[in-house]
Amino acid sequence: MRFRQNITLSPWPLKIIYFVLAGYLALGLIAGLVWLEFGRDAEGQVVEFGLEFTTVVGIVLFPILLIGLIVAPFYRWIAGKLAGFIDNLDRSQ
Repeated sequence: MRFRQNITLSPWPLKIIYFVLAGYLALGLIAGLVWLEFGRDAEGQVVEFGLEFTTVVGIVLFPILLIGLIVAPFYRWIAGKLAGFIDNLDRSQ
């Protein structure tokens, strides 16, 4: 349940996923149009660009998603514990 709450509390990982899916849809449509207009070789170039796009997504965006889904909730937990600790120190004085 907490994993789902983290996704709904910070919608930017979903925006990244939607962006990637929209990019693949656009590449698929472009590849289809290029195949109709210029032939098989031009479609191969678009598909090759799509593979490079996938590599960039895997190398760059996947770690960003992991940081957002794993490290950010852990940071919030530590910040909450630290705030409670400081609040207890203030009350004891």
